[in-house]
Amino acid sequence: MSNEHVRDHGKLFENKDKKKPSQPDMQGECSLGGVSFEIRAFKRGEELEVFLAPPRGDRNTYPPDVYKGRFEAVPQKTAKQKLKETVQAPLWKGELQSDDAAYNTLAFEKQGKSGPYLTLNFEKTEKVARPTPEWVNPDDDTNYAD
Repeated sequence: MSNEHVRDHGKLFENKDKKKPSQPDMQGECSLGGVSFEIRAFKRGEELEVFLAPPRGDRNTYPPDVYKGRFEAVPQKTAKQKLKETVQAPLWKGELQSDDAAYNTLAFEKQGKSGPYLTLNFEKTEKVARPTPEWVNPDDDTNYAD
C-alpha cells in the first residue's frame, strides 16, 4: 500500500503567441484527481477568468470546458513586509467549479528560465448544492428539457 498523496497542481504561462483578443492571455496544464486538463486564462481588469478543459491533442478547437472560475488578485505586501515572511503569499486566489466538484485555488508567482509563470495549488472543497428555483414543482414529472 502506498502512502503517496496525489497533489492537485498546475502551471500557467503567459501566452506569448497571442494574436487575437479571443485567444487566452495565459495557458498551461494541470492535474485534478489524477486527470489532466489544459488551462486557459483571460485577464479581465482585476480578475483572472480561468477555464479547464480536457487536452486538445491534435485538434484545432478547444473541447467543452469542464471547470470554470474567477480569481481575484491578492493585495501584495511591501518589500519590508515580504522580508519578514517565511511563506510566500499567493498572487491570485479563487474557486473553480464544475457540475460535480469545486476547488479552492491559490496561484503563486515563480521565476523560470524563460520568465515568470504561475504555479497553481488546488484544494477540493465541498460542492454547494444550488437551491431549486421556486417555480420548479418537484412532484411535476413534466420534462422541460426539450
